[in-house]
Amino acid sequence: MAYIIIISLSALLITLGCFLFEGIYTLAAFLLLLLTTLFEVATVIAIDGVFAFLIRRLPQKWFAPMRRIFAVGEREARLYRRLGLQKWKRFVPELGCFTGFHKDRLRDSKSSAYLGRFLLESNYGVAGHIAGAVGGFLLLLLPKRGIGVFVALVNLVLNLMPTAVLRANTPALRRLYERSLAREAREHQ
Repeated sequence: MAYIIIISLSALLITLGCFLFEGIYTLAAFLLLLLTTLFEVATVIAIDGVFAFLIRRLPQKWFAPMRRIFAVGEREARLYRRLGLQKWKRFVPELGCFTGFHKDRLRDSKSSAYLGRFLLESNYGVAGHIAGAVGGFLLLLLPKRGIGVFVALVNLVLNLMPTAVLRANTPALRRLYERSLAREAREHQ
């Protein structure tokens, strides 16, 4: 629900901004801009969806829990702390309903199978959001590029926010996952 509100407000602000900037103050001009904006918003949502769909079809081993490419360094972790991510991350909607795995809270901190799946889904999410953020700029290939730039920028922000949340959680999840693997190995000896 929060994304729908954010997207709707963004579309309205983009439309109003472009309307005021163009200087043609008629109802017809406003409605045309609104329809163009809504079309581009729907297009960018479709682009995000296509990228997410395609990424989910890639080999699972590419997104394995401990893949180095998904590791978070200390500088990146420090950036998330400086941005105060812990204070605002609860406002970023989690859409695990689309994959059948919710990442809004940790439900089992001891199971390596669960933690491995959590990391796998996080890695898929990071890749999907980054692809969607960059792919949104495909809107610039459409006419009325002025609107497309703003829609692509809003899309960039709306994709980078959940990416940051997923990335900020990765170091702690990896530590828990490694501990659970070590504990399970000890128990099986």
